[in-house]
Amino acid sequence: MKRPALIPLCFLACLLAMAPPCRAQADFDIRNKEGLGRNPAGLTLSLKTEDDRQTFHLFETIPFELEFSSSRPSTYSIELDESMNFAGWTHTFQVEPEQAVLLTELEWGTHGVVCCDSKRRYLSQQPTVFKRELTDYLRFEKAGTYRLFITTRRVFKGPGKYMDFGASKILLTSNVLTLTILPDDPDWDAHRLTETLRKLQDPHVRADHRALEQKIREMQSETARYSAFANRLNRTEFAQAQKALNALDTQEAIRERVQNMDMVSKEETTTERKFGGGVVSYQPLLASSTRPDLVVAALEARAENSAFGVDYDYVEWWAKYAVLRDHPELFRPFLDGTEQQKRIHSFLEYEAAAKRNIVLRIEPLVASKEGVAKTVTTLTIKAVKADLAYETKGSVQTTTNH
Repeated sequence: MKRPALIPLCFLACLLAMAPPCRAQADFDIRNKEGLGRNPAGLTLSLKTEDDRQTFHLFETIPFELEFSSSRPSTYSIELDESMNFAGWTHTFQVEPEQAVLLTELEWGTHGVVCCDSKRRYLSQQPTVFKRELTDYLRFEKAGTYRLFITTRRVFKGPGKYMDFGASKILLTSNVLTLTILPDDPDWDAHRLTETLRKLQDPHVRADHRALEQKIREMQSETARYSAFANRLNRTEFAQAQKALNALDTQEAIRERVQNMDMVSKEETTTERKFGGGVVSYQPLLASSTRPDLVVAALEARAENSAFGVDYDYVEWWAKYAVLRDHPELFRPFLDGTEQQKRIHSFLEYEAAAKRNIVLRIEPLVASKEGVAKTVTTLTIKAVKADLAYETKGSVQTTTNH
């Protein structure tokens, strides 16, 4: 007599299990619809992939384009500079479902902005196009269908105010882009790795990249240099191969990524940047990963090589991936700046703890290091300890003052 009652109970359980994703999808659509409704008349932001592809491999780079246009001439201007002011960085990706998405450092918010300069121009019906790789901003952890859109505050009413390097009051919202991510394909991964390493090891490919890099460094305008690095140097065959290798999250590929990091040279053993007091160098091969456990393991293995000097940058990247491994929730998409700041605060605390553990791990290795490797590792340990002591002192003073 009681058996029929199980049917509606099971049905209710299924509905309850499905409710959160349905609500999330509805919220996503509402946010996009409301954002599009707030876009000024005649102003359009189009988000699409190159060649309008919608299906990609799990560990494949995803080239995309942002097209800004206006049907009202000489009305809206766009900030082209993405390094010398804050407007160029004011973008946020919103993704559905977000549970299997990790934000990279570039999108997450620990990057800095070199201040201050600006390069703006009026928008017209002819789109202003930015070509980028989605894998520089976010990564998909598993196969599935994802939807995303982007918001930005880099478009201004009029030419913008002189000496104003902040974000625009206009929050511009794009269309929704739908992507299908295929299940991991080991055969595709292996072929991709072989082809990518071939390009990276090709002397002509490397020489072309270095020649353009040198030409850009000789530019007089700092703004022009940053623009060329973002829009020209990142499009070379060598740079694209680096991005492809960065996106490959197989164990073998990650081992290659760590082995090919740009590290301190013998001539740089006394430079301040590598041992504290400066900006950590960007590592395109470690810009993102969905397998922080494999990255940390590869970093640990290379650090144990007696001929390898563990420099300051190396410890920074090691600590960041240790935090990502242990606290992935900090790197999920967020909706507002308040949540972002909370996560950054938590990240900095976890990062300091990770650095302490790394120092304890590499201190016993110094005795086995040789020559320059011993010098580099010793200086790094000293610099990291000094940074941690300074941060601890500052934290104690802040707590006391409050």
